[in-house]
Amino acid sequence: MKYLFLLILVLAGCEGIRPQQVSFERPVVNVPRECRQSNWLGSLGQGSCVHATMISLLRWQGRYDTAAQWKNKYGNGESPEGLVAKFEANGTRFAETTLGDVAFLEWAVRTRRGCGVTVMGGKHMVALVHLDNQFAILLDNNRVDRFIVVPRETFLAEWKNSYGWAITILYAPAAPLPQVVF
Repeated sequence: MKYLFLLILVLAGCEGIRPQQVSFERPVVNVPRECRQSNWLGSLGQGSCVHATMISLLRWQGRYDTAAQWKNKYGNGESPEGLVAKFEANGTRFAETTLGDVAFLEWAVRTRRGCGVTVMGGKHMVALVHLDNQFAILLDNNRVDRFIVVPRETFLAEWKNSYGWAITILYAPAAPLPQVVF
């Protein structure tokens, strides 16, 4: 059967077939529903959006034990300095930008890590799970049932007006997107 297929290809020719790359997953950081952490009120009655975002990203990277420990240990609002201090105290490797560096966002998505980004004037953090030339796709811990698609430039303007903070965890990301040439 295999040889019959090859014979047909040889006889028919492949001139009309053009190689193209096909990505099978969108958003690139396609966090499964059961791994998405909803925002919760911490012991001080503050939302825990920064921690919820980091927990979703930890789960995406297969760090379920670390995510569970993080949820049990931390909550409430968080500043960039406070989160960095917690990462350092826990030996968690991370990378961040506080300067609105778009190349950082592109790298975080391209490496399938995703990243937490500030929005709403810096009052909220969500996960950036996709960024291409047209769109940004966000996972909001206040609405974990769906992804939010935003025009790229709209998102970037909002993020930069919200202090341009983005942070990601540096464990091994998920495998690269499969690429098929046919």
